[in-house]
Amino acid sequence: MFPIIAWRPIAAAFTIAFIVVYTWLGGLFSAAHHGAAHHPAIQPLLPIPKQIWQINFEHPLYDLLGPAIDSWPHLNPNHTRTILTEAAGRDLIRELYADDPQKMNSYLELKSRIFRSDYLRYLVLAAVGGVYSDLDTDAIKPIDEWIPPDLAERGVRAMVGIETDSTELDAEGTPKPISGTYMPVQFAQWTLACSARHPMMVQMAETTTTALHRLASSHGVPMNELEPKADGEVLFTTGPVQWSRTVFSYLAEVSGTEVTYKNLTGMRRPKVFGDVMVLPIAGFASGAGVSGSPAGVNEDSLIWHQFQGTWRAGAKDSGWKGRLLQQTRIPQTREEKVKEEMVKASQGRRRRPGGGGR
Repeated sequence: MFPIIAWRPIAAAFTIAFIVVYTWLGGLFSAAHHGAAHHPAIQPLLPIPKQIWQINFEHPLYDLLGPAIDSWPHLNPNHTRTILTEAAGRDLIRELYADDPQKMNSYLELKSRIFRSDYLRYLVLAAVGGVYSDLDTDAIKPIDEWIPPDLAERGVRAMVGIETDSTELDAEGTPKPISGTYMPVQFAQWTLACSARHPMMVQMAETTTTALHRLASSHGVPMNELEPKADGEVLFTTGPVQWSRTVFSYLAEVSGTEVTYKNLTGMRRPKVFGDVMVLPIAGFASGAGVSGSPAGVNEDSLIWHQFQGTWRAGAKDSGWKGRLLQQTRIPQTREEKVKEEMVKASQGRRRRPGGGGR
């Protein structure tokens, strides 16, 4: 139904040539400014490339996600979209990490699909940059409109979105992580964006490599036999907890001061820390049903996540396909969905007693 772009020889040669030139130019640009950039984390980088990456490791709902999958090239005709199959992912990692055998072999040895899916997105973005988004996400706004005009001159080279923002406090007044999460403010990793060789993503690739080997060692198995024993092992090894820790660390590094949930909770507009733009929860998590996330699409929504969660234990037997067939959340066209939701919001405001309020 929707073609999967495989990593074929001709396409590989063209893409790798582009990657080499892009990376070489980025190196020249960084070197030229080295005297003005004493800290490696803030050396100038090229802009986020117009490349969209997605992964299909025989997704059980691939044929039902047509409108979502098609939305990315539809809204971003000036971007190249590549869907990596298992074979294509292996070939690409061999090309990109030929000079880094630890990462190359770590990826090639992994058999767990969820670990490989997470690891692949970090490795690819760390090497060549672009935008990654899960197959069960709809593009709502063109990527070129993700950075607001008033932040366009801030040199944004990476974008991250808040997944959850806890508003429930414990007895000591500290936010309690929302059920299923482990941090008061946690970042999504179903959609990611960065420049090639961005230090934050490079660090995530390094951290994930170490975490995978540590987990395999704790299980007493080689990498090719590593499988998660619980959802938490995924979340802390390659998932959003590991990603969130890396993001917070980098934000603190480029800010020169501690950055915690207190700097981000309740955000309603994007904030820039160094070269990273942090999106409020509406950006990547509209419809999440938590943390003040809008119930539908609004003017701040950049993508729509279906939250299929097919990686979780038992997901194959939990009725995902039936629920997806019954649901009506997938927009048939982006423009119609945005218009419909904004009209509903406008009507709701007009009906609200007193005509105001938050």
